[in-house]
Amino acid sequence: MRLNTLALAALGLSMASASPAPVSSLSWISNNSTLPKVLICSAGGTILSASNYSRLDNIHYGSGDGPSPTDLIDEVPEVLDVAQLAVIQFPVTGGSAGLNSSLYLNISQHLNEYLCDPGSDIAGAIMFHGTNTLEETAFGVDLTFNCSKPFIATGAMRPDSYVSPDGRSNFYQAVAAASSPVSRDRGGLIAFNDRITSIYYSTKTNANTPDTFKALEQGTLGAFLGGQPYYFFGPSLPAYRPWFNVSDTVELPSVIILYGHQGFDASLMYAAVANGAKGLVILGPGAAALSPSAREAAEDLFDKGIPTVAVPRPVTGTGVPDLYPGAVIYAGYLGAEQARITLQLAINAGYDLDKTRDVFERPLREALYTSPAAMGYYF
Repeated sequence: MRLNTLALAALGLSMASASPAPVSSLSWISNNSTLPKVLICSAGGTILSASNYSRLDNIHYGSGDGPSPTDLIDEVPEVLDVAQLAVIQFPVTGGSAGLNSSLYLNISQHLNEYLCDPGSDIAGAIMFHGTNTLEETAFGVDLTFNCSKPFIATGAMRPDSYVSPDGRSNFYQAVAAASSPVSRDRGGLIAFNDRITSIYYSTKTNANTPDTFKALEQGTLGAFLGGQPYYFFGPSLPAYRPWFNVSDTVELPSVIILYGHQGFDASLMYAAVANGAKGLVILGPGAAALSPSAREAAEDLFDKGIPTVAVPRPVTGTGVPDLYPGAVIYAGYLGAEQARITLQLAINAGYDLDKTRDVFERPLREALYTSPAAMGYYF
C-alpha cells in the first residue's frame, strides 16, 4: 500500500510526559485529506502481538514480531477509506495486567488537549489496549474525557499472527465508529467482535474467546454491519455518569479491592489502610453483603475518614443502599474495578464522605426512596 506524504511517522510520547505536544506536531496518515481525522492512542496489547509458535496459537503468543500501529494500517488499508489517522504511542511494559492509573491519566490529558479544544478538527479517537485491563483504562478515560467526540476502545483476543485474527476487524470498526458523527454524545464506547457497548457498563466476560466485552444488564448499544456502526438508540450518556477534572493530576490516591467470602478477615481492611490506602472496595457476596466484622471495621474507618464501597460479587446486579446512610457506601451497578477508579477520582477531587456517597448512591436512592409509595412503605 502507498501512503501519501501527509503522514508517515507516528508520534511517540512517554507515559511520564507532563503535557501533550502541540496538535500541529501530529503526523497524519492519509489517502484523502477531506476525510475525518481520528487519533490512535496505542497502548499495545494482543492486537499488536504475534506468536512465534504457529498460526493456531492463541495461548502462549506475544514473543513473536508483532505489528506496529502503522503496520496494522498497512494490513487493513480500508481504514484510510473512512479516516485520516495519527498515532500516539504510550509505552507499556509487562502487559496490561501491570498497568496503573498513570496510563489513563496520560491518555485523557492528551485527548482533552487534542480533541476538546474549540479549534480542534479531530473527529474522534480510538485506543489499542490489552484486554486484561482494557475496561479499567477505558473507564478512567471515560470519566475524565471532557467533550462529546467519540472515544472508542478496542483490542483483540487473538494475536495478529493467528489464522483468523480478530484485531484487524476490531481496528477497522473502531475507526469507523470514531469517525462517524452518529457516535457523538454517547460517552466512551467499546468496539469489539461486531458489537458496540458502553465503556461505563462493560466488562470482560470471557478470558479466552473473542466474544468477551459485554454490558450484561444494560445491553448492546449497536452493531457493525458492513464494517459501519449501526446504533439501536439515539445518542444518550449513561445515567448519572460523573466527570472529574484531572488536568493537573499526576498520581491518584491508593484504593484497594478486597474479596468478601466466608471467614473474611476484616484485619485486611486495616492492613490496607496502614499500607497507604485512602479508600476500600469490597466485593460482597450476593447483593454486596458484608460480614459483621467487615461492617464493624467499615464503621471504624468511616469515622477516620476512610470510605468503604461495597460491590456485588456476582457478575451483575446491584447492592441496595441502606434506608438511612451508614458507614458502607454501595456502588450501584458498577463493578469492582469501576468502583475503585470512581473512588480514586472522588478522593482526588477532594470530595468529603457525603459527596462521595452521593456519587455512588444518588441514582438508586432517587429511584427507590423518593416516590410517594416508597415514602409510605419505608418511612
